[in-house]
Amino acid sequence: FGCDCNNLGGHFGFAYLLPRGWGVLRAGYGLHYAEVYPATYQQVRFNPPAVFKIVVPNPDLVDPLGGLRIEDLDRNQRSTIFVNDPHLVSPYSQQYSFSWETELASHWQLQLGYVGSRSQKLFLKSYTNRGQPVDGIALTTGTVNERRADQEHFDVRRIINTSRGYFDAARATLVVPDWRGLTVTASYWFSKAIDLGTGYTDTGAGVTSQTGRNQSEFSIHEDLKGLSTFDQSHAFLWRFQYVTPELSSRPGWLKQALGEWNFSAVTLLKTGTPFTVLTGSDSPGFGNVDGRPGDRPNIVDPSILGRTIDNPDTSRALLPAAAFAFVTPGEARGNVGQNTFRKDGINNINAAISRTWTVHSDQTVTFRAESINLFNRPQFAEPGNTLSSANFGQITNTLNDGRTFQFLLRFAF
Repeated sequence: FGCDCNNLGGHFGFAYLLPRGWGVLRAGYGLHYAEVYPATYQQVRFNPPAVFKIVVPNPDLVDPLGGLRIEDLDRNQRSTIFVNDPHLVSPYSQQYSFSWETELASHWQLQLGYVGSRSQKLFLKSYTNRGQPVDGIALTTGTVNERRADQEHFDVRRIINTSRGYFDAARATLVVPDWRGLTVTASYWFSKAIDLGTGYTDTGAGVTSQTGRNQSEFSIHEDLKGLSTFDQSHAFLWRFQYVTPELSSRPGWLKQALGEWNFSAVTLLKTGTPFTVLTGSDSPGFGNVDGRPGDRPNIVDPSILGRTIDNPDTSRALLPAAAFAFVTPGEARGNVGQNTFRKDGINNINAAISRTWTVHSDQTVTFRAESINLFNRPQFAEPGNTLSSANFGQITNTLNDGRTFQFLLRFAF
């Protein structure tokens, strides 16, 4: 790749101490560059003649290559190729923040802030040379190759700098550093993340290349613009630690039994991330028959858009198949948007209790008990999201582990 020599970056920030104890204002801005990742440009190694790829549909598992003929190994036959835009450059992101911090009574601290970013020239893999409707050729799966503009190739997968990402978040944090043995930090975030097909971590290769797969090869941004796959509108984090009094004036047995126990807990609540409903097939009556999966259906009942599908008992009622219709032959795409539904959120509490006793001047015994997911709250995975599948709308899995306990007894000398 040629020199991307106009990548001027830098960082700027300031802090200002307000008069009359009103606190501190802080702000910052930075221009950050990524790179053209090896995973991005190394895909060209799959192009012929260096690589010869054979796909065997419905193979005989005992002898999967038994039907292979010598003429199947013709290196001049039609192939899928990867093309890197010769002007491919490094993505970059403008990141900025603003916050106000002030001290309340008894050293309590309040922080109000905003953080945002605008990421440009993100990588997207565009699947071109798809089968298009052609007069006189039936719109069937068997005619996809006849309807491609370039008859020498199947897909032509182009890596281009075409996506953009937007992120904005407001945050409020209250810190209680030490109040009668209690330390508390509580934070709430309200945020939104959207993009034009791919996010800031996408390399245009591997699994990430599937997230930005538009339904047809035209009008990419209009088709893919939507919530980012990591978008979580609301988040709340609460941490606390409490140490019981020393009880130095109490009898020895009472002091040893109840004094200086350390209780701590972390609570995390977050909105579920979004997911997309797909038709599950590119065939006539299901998709647009252009040779690529990733088609979305049409919406029949718009009232269900934006729903959170978070309970196996109600998931099919909240996401009914009757609310959608398959793409009709000749339609380029379904009208259901990208990432228009949400799966279950996070609702988790971890807790611990510990105590250290002094046995001798240089000998101590420590006991600690902790629990991960104390209340055994499941975080359900997204439901079946392909309309043509029997499990559409059904939740069949969880994303977290069940409740666990761990106990520790340590003797130090």
